[in-house]
Order: sequence, then C-alpha cells, then structure tokens
Amino acid sequence: MGRYKKRSAVGLCLAAMALTVIWGAQSLLWAAQPEEDQDLVTIAGMPGNGYRDGMGNEARFAGPTGLDVKDRAVVIADTENNLIRSLSGQRVITTAGSRKEENAYGNGLGAFMDSNHSRAMLDGPVDCVYMDNGNIAIADRNNHAIRIVGKSWVFTLNGTGVEGYEEGKPGQAKFSYPSGIAKGLSGKIYVADTGNHCIRVIDRNGATSLVAGVPGQAGLKDGEVSEALFMEPTALVMAEDGSVYVADSGNQRIRRIKDGQVTTVAGGAWALYLDTQYRQPGSADGDGAAARFWFPEGICMAGDVVIVADTGNHVVRAISPLGRVRTIAGNGEAGFLDGSSEEGMLNRPCDVAWEDGTLYIMDTGNCALRTIEFEPDQWLNELGEQ
Repeated sequence: MGRYKKRSAVGLCLAAMALTVIWGAQSLLWAAQPEEDQDLVTIAGMPGNGYRDGMGNEARFAGPTGLDVKDRAVVIADTENNLIRSLSGQRVITTAGSRKEENAYGNGLGAFMDSNHSRAMLDGPVDCVYMDNGNIAIADRNNHAIRIVGKSWVFTLNGTGVEGYEEGKPGQAKFSYPSGIAKGLSGKIYVADTGNHCIRVIDRNGATSLVAGVPGQAGLKDGEVSEALFMEPTALVMAEDGSVYVADSGNQRIRRIKDGQVTTVAGGAWALYLDTQYRQPGSADGDGAAARFWFPEGICMAGDVVIVADTGNHVVRAISPLGRVRTIAGNGEAGFLDGSSEEGMLNRPCDVAWEDGTLYIMDTGNCALRTIEFEPDQWLNELGEQ
C-alpha cells in the first residue's frame, strides 16, 4: 500500500508529545488559554495521543484526521481511536463507535460491524461529512467502506470490508482505502478512492459509479474524465457551481472536475520524488503551476475560495478563483503554538472546514482542533480579485 492518507497518526501524536516537552509549559498555556488578539486558536484537544470526552482542552484524541461543521457543531473522525466524536458548544462527546477493546497504544481496536451508536465498530475512519438529512457519512478507510451514522444506528452504505474495485448496489461495490468524501447534490456522496486512484460517486440509493480516473492506474494526466489520471487522491469538495475540487496528494496538486474535464488548478511539480511514483513535493505560494504543495490531504470551500490543508508543509493555504495560492495559517514549521496566523504553528494538518467566517483545522499531529477567522471576500479584496 502507498502513502495513504493519515496512516501514521499515532506516531504523529507521539512526536507532538515530545515537542511539547521541548517547548515547555508556556506554549501549552497559550494553547489552552488563547488571548483575544490571537488568530490561530486551539478549541479542543491537546498534543498527546489519548481518549477523553470533556470540555475543550480537557478532551483527548488519537490522530484525528477528518472533520465537518454545520451550525457551529463540529463532527470529527478520531481515526486512531476508531470513533466519531462531536464538539457542540465547548464539549467533546463520542457520537459513534465502540472502545470495548484497546490496542497497545490504548486506542480502541478497529473492526467492521453495523449496530447502534455505542456498539458499532469502525476501523480507521478518516473523513466525515454532514448530510442534508442530518446523518453523518464516514470514509471508513481500513474497512474499505462508506458508512452512515443515522439517528440511532450505524450502517454501511456501500463497501464489503474487502479491498478491491467494483461498482454496484449496496453490498456489491468495493473500494481501496477510501480517504475523502464530499456531499453532492440530491443526496450524492463523492468519494476519493485513494488506493484505486480515482473519484467515485454514490447515489442516494447507495449505488456506486465512476466519476473520473482510471481505476487502479496511478499517474498524472488532465483531460477527459475517462482518461484523466490521479495519484492517491485523498480529499474532495463540491463547489456551488457543481465543480469538484480534488486534493491529488501524490501529484502535489489541486485538480478540478467540471463539465467532463479534469484540469489542474494549482501545483506544477513534474520531477519524481526519490524512488517513488510521487511528484516532487515543495513549499511555495504562487500562481497556478508555480505553487508547490507537500502531500495536501484536506480541502474545503469558503465561498469562492478553495482552502487546502497542506499537510507536509504544516500550513493551510487558500486558492483564489484565478488560481493564486497564499498561505493563511502556520509558519511552515511543525509545532504547537497559538498566535497570529503568520506565527502560529501547526503539525501536519489533515483537514479543514469553513462556516460563517470561521475556518476549522484538524491539526492531526497535535491531536487538536484549531480555528482561525477567515473572510473570503475580504481576502479576495486584498488580492485585488473582488
């Protein structure tokens, strides 16, 4: 298996624990008690792998990787705990998944079982999204399935628990480490089928079909959706105009699917990375192909602006409608520090979600949920695009 999304979350959290020892208690105090003039603020979790429900910084996560927000309520894919957690107000609670058994790290063991919220079993949930009917859809990566958290029951929408590629009705389709999901129109769910290097869609009846890419064939090619190639796509989001933006992680690019065509919006590295099929990662703001990413793994829309969790660079970037890429959070060094958007520190952020001027950041390496205020219209004005 390749470098699939958020595979080493436990290691990231352990590294974050070591960093907190180096930086000392003062940095932790800043995170737990943010000042009013700070842009980057920690609202839940702290560095250190663990499990605890509770208020804000009392809560503990283990490699949380995906999130979504609706009406200020945040849902979190707590990947290494194999749970779905929620933050409503200031309190974190467990929404779905079981921790009856633990592994050597103290995390809940993964398994595949539909049941009520407290008994259902997940294995590596990496992304989650609120649906219009109030349900929560989950990319259950290691179970190669898309699951649904309903009002009282967790059930499998599609996927068999066995890795592979196959289209079909519920119980027939197969995925390979699906890492990203996005809400589409009319109850559809778009899926970044990472191990199969393609984009798929599940309709409201649970039937799965191919959207773009050649299943099982990794590469880099724009063009017709049936001929375009991806390299381990990990996240995606639908814009208001129906375009689907994809974090094509292994190609270090942001791609767009629209009107039957796949195009590259930002990122332009062509050289291969070491002895792999990945494109050379880098770090640079710029316009279109001049920008450089380092295995970007999260994406969302803020109005007309595309927001990217540039995971390997420890920053969050914004892309304007004209393709201008600018860093909006993080200083590019791995760390844990609240503060200004330029000086604050992140550690392998893996997902982002935006609502009403607030950008939520899943800071995976720090096992924490962070926020910054971001007004897309104001940002575009500053770029001269509004």
